[in-house]
Amino acid sequence: MRWTPPQDRIHRLDAKRKLLRSGNQFGKTTAALAEVIWRCTGTHPHYPTKAPPIECWVVCTSWQQAVAIMLKFHELCPSEHIDHFASSHFTIRNGYGKDNPTVIFNCGTVLRFRTTNQGPTALQGATVDYVLIDEPTSLDIYRELDRRLMRTGGSLCLSLTPVNRDCSWLWDMVEADVIEEVHAKLTAENLTPVGAVEPLRLQDNTLMDSDWIAEQWRITPPIFAPVVLDGEWETRPEGVFFKCFDRSKHVSADAALDPARGAIRWVMGIDYAAADRDYGQVAVLAQVQRQVGDNGRKREAILVRDLVVMPGVATNGQFAAEVLRMLERQGMKWRDLHEVHGDNPVTARWVLKSNIETMRAISREAGIGYSSLQPRIKNAKEGKLSAGMVDAGARYLYEHLAEGLLILSPRAAALADAFETWDYGRDHPAKDRIDALRYALKMYIFPRGRQGAVVRVA
Repeated sequence: MRWTPPQDRIHRLDAKRKLLRSGNQFGKTTAALAEVIWRCTGTHPHYPTKAPPIECWVVCTSWQQAVAIMLKFHELCPSEHIDHFASSHFTIRNGYGKDNPTVIFNCGTVLRFRTTNQGPTALQGATVDYVLIDEPTSLDIYRELDRRLMRTGGSLCLSLTPVNRDCSWLWDMVEADVIEEVHAKLTAENLTPVGAVEPLRLQDNTLMDSDWIAEQWRITPPIFAPVVLDGEWETRPEGVFFKCFDRSKHVSADAALDPARGAIRWVMGIDYAAADRDYGQVAVLAQVQRQVGDNGRKREAILVRDLVVMPGVATNGQFAAEVLRMLERQGMKWRDLHEVHGDNPVTARWVLKSNIETMRAISREAGIGYSSLQPRIKNAKEGKLSAGMVDAGARYLYEHLAEGLLILSPRAAALADAFETWDYGRDHPAKDRIDALRYALKMYIFPRGRQGAVVRVA
């Protein structure tokens, strides 16, 4: 491994409680897992640590995140260190599994992967030598994990970007010198490995230099940029969110996707609203094409073809009829859709709005048996934290607008209004239209099965 300066500094920082804080995809977890491997094997290159065997925990916020961390650990840790017979069985799909995922080292060290979904009480009772907390957690979880180290005099490391959770308590602890930190901003210097003359490169060989960094600032929403790029403690709300939207560039009656460049899929997203939302019941219809750029990088070209916007008082039957009329305008049937995602159920005074009720209404209006309706409407929020979904989806839309990969047809003019006015507020009247577009693109915003490069930490 060629460590960058921030990674090298956190490795050399001999502190009982330490933090590596940076933006997203900066190598925080990789550096922190190297610490875990060195401590588990008693081979830390910079200072002595407790001789193995020890008990070590890697603590994640969710099962999905834990699987990703297990994969990184599996790629980093030399196989010869592991007692494969005694350890939990590893698979690419499920990591070391849900049932007490554990790695046993040949030296006797026990490494457990834990999640915080069940709260602090699920972490009580154990005595641990070393804890890694990956990504932000709550003060209650931190306090409980810190107590697990008391009898052993153990150490704790955090690696995170301060996003999707209140980190003010952690900021206070850093300011009070309770936790020592390395803060890594997105600079070419911080991306240049120690002893190297040029910054790191992406998998497509793009150099992560000052020009690349400037592009990241251009395509990242200003409200998020200080946190997701520089790892700052706070976001900075500044009026309209989609500052990059330009109606003259992003609305076109002539835009079309070229079938010669790849398969074109039709997708739909549906947002439901209670009766008090005038423009809250929305269905967005879009075409998506996975294209390969000149640098070999795959990106989605998105053409929003049409949408339905109705007040929350509209019935399921009225909404379904308008959705089918929208498809008819495009020369389509429901069966021509590749995938449809809808919001969680909403209960108004007189009616329930949900994916099931919408499918029933679509079936009635189209004269199709309910059980025969394909595709089914999937839950857009299944398997993801709501706050994380909004952040990731909004960034995805911003990046594609900034790169000219998201175009609206005149039929989708109501989305243009939403892009021009939404301030990231959850109660803003344009949010439902933005949400419906995010739901339509869920399979692209949260793709499955992407793997990173394989590296080893000696």
